[in-house]
Amino acid sequence: MSLGQILLILWRRSWIVLLTLLVASVVAIGVLLFVPGRYDAIATASIDPSGVDPVTEAGRSTSALIGLMQGNMLQLVESQRVAVDVVKRLNMTANPRIQQEYRQSSSFGRESIEDWMAGRLLQSVDAKFLFGSNVLTIKYKSGDPNQAALVANAFLAATIDATVAMKAASGEQTARWFAPQLDELRGEVAQARAALENYQKETNVVAPTTNGVDSQASALTALNQELSSARAALTIMQTRLDSGATNLSVDPSDPDLQVVNGLKEKLMAALVAVDAVKQNLGSKNPKMVAEAANIASLRKQIADATDRMKEHLKERIASTREQISRLEAAQAEAQKRLIDAQAQQDRLIDLQRDVGFRMNQLNLRERVAAQAKLQSKLTFADITVLDKAAPPINPAFPKPIIVVPVGIGGGLTLGLILALMAEMTDRRVRIPADLEYATSAPMLGVIGATRRFSRGLAPRRLRAV
Repeated sequence: MSLGQILLILWRRSWIVLLTLLVASVVAIGVLLFVPGRYDAIATASIDPSGVDPVTEAGRSTSALIGLMQGNMLQLVESQRVAVDVVKRLNMTANPRIQQEYRQSSSFGRESIEDWMAGRLLQSVDAKFLFGSNVLTIKYKSGDPNQAALVANAFLAATIDATVAMKAASGEQTARWFAPQLDELRGEVAQARAALENYQKETNVVAPTTNGVDSQASALTALNQELSSARAALTIMQTRLDSGATNLSVDPSDPDLQVVNGLKEKLMAALVAVDAVKQNLGSKNPKMVAEAANIASLRKQIADATDRMKEHLKERIASTREQISRLEAAQAEAQKRLIDAQAQQDRLIDLQRDVGFRMNQLNLRERVAAQAKLQSKLTFADITVLDKAAPPINPAFPKPIIVVPVGIGGGLTLGLILALMAEMTDRRVRIPADLEYATSAPMLGVIGATRRFSRGLAPRRLRAV
């Protein structure tokens, strides 16, 4: 079918198109005149998705969590819990008309009037987030503009209160979750403190200071120095004793040395005196004999004094060895005391660190638990009301600027469709193509009537036929 044929069909069926357009226009005018207006009131709020988890102390502002938060918020706005709260806030069930409608409904006796009214409110509530933002919009549709604004604001307030209650419950639950942990940590701190106190009582150490270790180290150093000096003196005395020297002592205050030195001075004086008179006096001279006897006596005294010095030196060597033994024993004891003092200090430091570590853990958990409890008592600051719903002036539906063009366009389109459908259902033959379609035979040709035939015979024959 060509475009010309379609236009011809529409021209012949133009009355259908015009009639349909007229009916659609009348319907549009009727909608504008008789359909009650619907008013949409919108309340908006800003949602802050940031926050800190009181358990993990981690931020919660990822895109996935933001999407989850928005989904949960939309479910909360359109929940039965919030709707029932709105019904109670506005005291809707006190209206006699509402009560009469409830008694006549199928829900009478099955659910409470609050739940029934809440279900009716939810049918007119539309909550959503503006695209690409965290602004929540709550729209309520009603035939009364004041009622629409009132219910929209009530839904926003009920949503905020429900969120506060949920967060408070979450904070209380978190605090209850921390309670056994805090008790366990307090027990560990008490045990650590008891262990520290018991060790301090056993060791008689008040605090892990370095004074005890320093005093023990100083005592050990003094003993080491004294032991080194004694060993050096022993080595010197043993060397002098083994060498066979007469000067067995170098200490001027040594009595033996003083005696020996005195005898040696006397011997030198006697030898000098003998040499001086030896040439003048003969060896048989009584004076020479007396001097020789004196010299022999002095030498014998020197030898006896030297022997006594050796004996005294041996005694000093033995005494020094005993002193060295005592010093070595004292050194070992001082080393042991130093090691014990160091071990005590390290043990006390470890116990004190253990107490401090457990105290830090306890303080951290108590602080987090306090934050969780505080969150359950603080006002919910993550929702900020941007705009409260105001009674709308113009209805959202019907609007002439929308209804009239839609009615005209819809009537014209429906008229065209009905015209084509009427032509398709009409089985009369008007053109050769209709005859070919009706007889299911091929068309051989068309015999056109002459002008004379068409004016005279053709009409009568056609009437006869």
